[in-house]
Amino acid sequence: MTYEAQNNQEVKKISVELTLNEALALTGVRFPQNHQLEVDAMHKIKRSLEDQIIRDASRRTVQ
Repeated sequence: MTYEAQNNQEVKKISVELTLNEALALTGVRFPQNHQLEVDAMHKIKRSLEDQIIRDASRRTVQ
């Protein structure tokens, strides 16, 4: 999936709910017994980005 951000003054934000351990895993803290924490956190972020991109695209299509 490719997405080109519009070059305007508006800064878009997303919110992603992560567990404390997921957030720590994304900062580089290693959990040798549970590598899945980092994987799950990345999936949550990617899903949130895709949802936002789809919402933005559908708004442009409707307008």
